[in-house]
Amino acid sequence: MKRRRIVALVSACVLVAIGLLAIAGGYVLTRTSFGEEKLRELLEQQVASRVHGKVHLGRISGGFLGGVTIDTVAIRGEDDSLFFSSGKITATYDSRDLIDRRLYIRSLTAEHPRMVVRQYENGDWNHK
Repeated sequence: MKRRRIVALVSACVLVAIGLLAIAGGYVLTRTSFGEEKLRELLEQQVASRVHGKVHLGRISGGFLGGVTIDTVAIRGEDDSLFFSSGKITATYDSRDLIDRRLYIRSLTAEHPRMVVRQYENGDWNHK
């Protein structure tokens, strides 16, 4: 075998091994309580940046590749009034959509959801 082929073969094997280690590391990290907590913090920050108020996400569990379960969700307005709260929320989705940076939820189950929509005296609504 020529030297170039050997170098190319070894390089390809190293790249595949690094890719597999990265995927396995991410999978293992999201299966631990430390990884789940870091993912919860990241999701809470992402949602909170789009909401004018406070967001709380409870413990997150699941495989993350095909579905996720969130124990509690609460969204409060700037005046600390409740806008949305729910018990356990379970969602299933296709992990290929995450690669495309979108989320198509196939099924969603929420236990005891509560949403409070109110109109203020000036005519504004709390959901804007």
